Amino acid sequence: MKKPKIPIPIREMENVLAFRTKPGAETINADESKELGIVDVSQYDKIRLVAERTESTCNVLIRMTITEGNELVAFLDHLVLTLHAQVTRVYDFPCTKLSIFIDGVGAADTKGAVDVLIYGQY
Repeated sequence: MKKPKIPIPIREMENVLAFRTKPGAETINADESKELGIVDVSQYDKIRLVAERTESTCNVLIRMTITEGNELVAFLDHLVLTLHAQVTRVYDFPCTKLSIFIDGVGAADTKGAVDVLIYGQY
């Protein structure tokens, strides 16, 4: 007598919000740098970055750095957001942590504001 075949469970793709800036955007002055946080991405196969620059008078540079322990190991990517710009990018993610920074880029006495969200997929 043959044994019945047991179906292999299919893992559903699931997307979760892994990180976001505070509601209402994160602000930064030109010529300043700010760490937004460190995101644990070890459980995800891919991540999606969604970033939008809201009302601002300077550009905003977003830096994403692969982090191991407390060490910034290597840049994953950097993106410049100009006025009313939005960017969405997907990354295959073979590391454990990601540090997110923003830099204000512009003339003195200008200020930038940005919303950053990271979705993880597993």
